Amino acid sequence: MTGFNVTELRRLDVTLLLVFEEAMASGKLSAVARRLGLTQPAISHALNRLRDIFSDELFVRTPRGVQPTPRAVALRAPLAEALRLISGAIHPDSFDPAATERIFRIAAPDLETSLLAPLLAQLSDCRPQFIFRPLIRREAIDALQAAEVDLALGYNAERAPGCDSMVLLEEDYLVVARTGHPVTRGPLDLDTYARAGHALVAPGGTLSGIVDQALAAQGLSRRIVVAVPYFLAALATVAGSDLIATVPRHLALAHASAFGLQTLEPPLTIRRFAIRMTWSRRAASDPGIAWLRGALAEAARRLAG
Repeated sequence: MTGFNVTELRRLDVTLLLVFEEAMASGKLSAVARRLGLTQPAISHALNRLRDIFSDELFVRTPRGVQPTPRAVALRAPLAEALRLISGAIHPDSFDPAATERIFRIAAPDLETSLLAPLLAQLSDCRPQFIFRPLIRREAIDALQAAEVDLALGYNAERAPGCDSMVLLEEDYLVVARTGHPVTRGPLDLDTYARAGHALVAPGGTLSGIVDQALAAQGLSRRIVVAVPYFLAALATVAGSDLIATVPRHLALAHASAFGLQTLEPPLTIRRFAIRMTWSRRAASDPGIAWLRGALAEAARRLAG
């Protein structure tokens, strides 16, 4: 309870908060008594206690009921929020995305930016905010287990104790190149692909990846010119150079037009991968997290469609 005046808080109970809110809403004390199932003397007693606690008249009687003072008007929003939080603790199965001001934190590499457009398109009438943190692999799981994030998205999210997960998308690859690049003039063959300069996405700072494994299986290699930590950085690099990049299909289709890129089918078979959504079992009963999981699953379905 650090930072709270316990003595003052002990004087304020939920009934007083309800009386205050109903008086603000109706302006008629008789209506407050009927709605709360209290007697008129009980309502008067509650108002007197509120006046004493807040050192203000709060409500002034008029021929048409009661009118709130400026102090009462200023108090309404924070006291209503206190009631909402208490109600949410008692009934955790309720979550209204159109009314909530909750902030959701999601661990994800920028690969998942392809999900943002379909996610936001379906949430035009909703009010939550989203913070994406660029955490991957073990960092993402650690943040999830420490309750620093609500969900983790990733193509290689580890299955961790105390967590559940589901597959959102199955991904394969496309090659991207700037509009007018020589490789876009016809079907891309394996020799041309291997000889081209490549931009590689390597969050761990390496100079090889899954494409190099597929090439090595055929006795080939490619010329990697630059390794960058983010997919969007790779797209920007390719847009302003003669390099090409091999990136997840949905990411390429979502952003190619904005970067002025053309897409081509890769001339070799590259192992597909799954984008998984992972959450802590501690949050399994959280209605907000359940709603968020459903929203992301629907966004993935739209993207795949």
